[in-house]
Amino acid sequence: MLRQQKTNLFSITLVFFVCLSMTFLFSCSPQEEKEAANNEETETTAESDTEQTVIKQAPDTEETESEAKPLIEPANAIAVIETAKGKMEFEFYATDAPNASKNFIKNASKGFYKNSSFHTVEERHIQAGSDFIDEPLPIEKNEQALERGVVLQIANEVGSSDLDGEEFLICKDVIELDLDFTVLGKVINGLEVLDSIEKDDKIVNITIRERETESETEGDEESE
Repeated sequence: MLRQQKTNLFSITLVFFVCLSMTFLFSCSPQEEKEAANNEETETTAESDTEQTVIKQAPDTEETESEAKPLIEPANAIAVIETAKGKMEFEFYATDAPNASKNFIKNASKGFYKNSSFHTVEERHIQAGSDFIDEPLPIEKNEQALERGVVLQIANEVGSSDLDGEEFLICKDVIELDLDFTVLGKVINGLEVLDSIEKDDKIVNITIRERETESETEGDEESE
């Protein structure tokens, strides 16, 4: 009888420990799953941050450098008009047309005349322009004659006090105009190209270079 009681007590104790173990096991499983989920979320966030760091694009350094580059002063600047027929270069009348000169240099430096065309070619002048919208530019009247090789800009319309800053003309001969105008400069190289331009000929680009100093010119002559 006593042996049977001990056996029953042992069985009850064994069942109790089994139940306790199972309770502990099931209570731990949700906690472990929660911790595993937290760890997985942390790793996913870290990977996401890494991907964001990798795909982040660097700023356009070329554009930034272009904007930061100082423009050449009109008195020291030469405009180079590159066409399929050759190049024309003109100097600026910096004293007579300082604002128009600076505006042209700024627009050319931004590439506004690239791939534009000579939309008007007449016996005494050629005319070209750009599609960009320019700010109003006051007319700067001066005493420069409208003769062969002169580069100028005209008023927006009859009676206007503002220039059409998108357009420029180059005189092939002496001309007279009904509109007000600003004489911008004069061609110093490439007059033969001026005579060869036809309607719709393309302007490859207009760039601005610095005028060569007298010492540099003398050095080139001596080397020759």
